Amino acid sequence: MKGVTARMAFTQLFSQRFGYAVHTLCYIARRPSDVRVTGPELAAWMRTFWPGTSETYLTNVIQRLARGGLLRSHRGVHGGYSLARSPETITVRDIVCLLDSSPPPECNLAPGGACPVHVGCGILHTLKGLANDCLELLDAVSIAQLSEGLGVNMPGEPAVITIES
Repeated sequence: MKGVTARMAFTQLFSQRFGYAVHTLCYIARRPSDVRVTGPELAAWMRTFWPGTSETYLTNVIQRLARGGLLRSHRGVHGGYSLARSPETITVRDIVCLLDSSPPPECNLAPGGACPVHVGCGILHTLKGLANDCLELLDAVSIAQLSEGLGVNMPGEPAVITIES
């Protein structure tokens, strides 16, 4: 039971916005590089496994990915989105830092929120070290790696999500 609880807690570190972003980037990475993907196409695909996918929220995530330089927006009749960089160079860290960035952890354990040993605090030092270690691990995983195990079905086809071990 302890392992299951730890996995559940770890997945809660990532937001829904992060989930939408990773799936968006992986889907686009699996498509031919000359194909532009539209927001409605992405939403239709995501609804094959996440029935409650919000196209409005997904559009917001896509726009953030484009403003952050991970997606390229193409206008016109054949417009849509494509990756701004190769999927091998887009890392999970890039996504986390773009969407869920926050300042380094601060210790708020002191009464009143003012830590009297802030500079020399071992807790804060350890938390910052863990955050840096985590970012290094996330930097080692690319969209290309994540998308390898993703079964991409076109909208209207039954959902088949494959997980390769």
